[in-house]
Amino acid sequence: MSVVEIVFRDWYVPQMAVRSPQARSRGRPRRASASTDILDAALELLAERGFKATTIEAIAARAGVGRNTIYRRWSSKEELIADALQKLVVRIELHDREDLHALLLDWIRDFVRVFGDPLYGRILPAVLGEVQANPAFARMYAERVVQPRYEALVGILRRAAERGALRRDADVEHIADLLAAPPFVRVLRVGLPPITEHYAEDLLETIWRGI
Repeated sequence: MSVVEIVFRDWYVPQMAVRSPQARSRGRPRRASASTDILDAALELLAERGFKATTIEAIAARAGVGRNTIYRRWSSKEELIADALQKLVVRIELHDREDLHALLLDWIRDFVRVFGDPLYGRILPAVLGEVQANPAFARMYAERVVQPRYEALVGILRRAAERGALRRDADVEHIADLLAAPPFVRVLRVGLPPITEHYAEDLLETIWRGI
């Protein structure tokens, strides 16, 4: 065996064996930030163009990804936009604690802060219109955005009533409606007075006397 053959056998062949698993890999690795970029792009386009014009193609182009990258994560535009909206309102969370008044006050403040955000103000009309016209999106929006927070709030109110922090005959679902509906209507900008600095405190004080 020649010197050249020995060198080839002892150096080059093992190097090929080491590299072969990498050479056999197929496709590009998933980009860790792709999901965040896609959700952000969906929200931006929804605010700029409305629901109909926020297509999968437009979202993919804005996020700098391919359509297949989106469809690997979401089965439809409705599901994607519902998740994007869920991300937007993630700050409205409840953590059960003994001081119910302070908990509800923080919740109303977070609600007002999130729904009073200029981005959400531009998105909200498109969302409400689509909820009325698109049953698939209405279901996704309810399941991923509305119901988890509503059910969490009702659960906390129910436990508070059981331990005596509320009147035992209090209707906890009506209380939840009273806590959420007034600030939501105010942020719709339909001619009602604007939300003031102490709106959350004033609203809760009004409701608290009755519950």
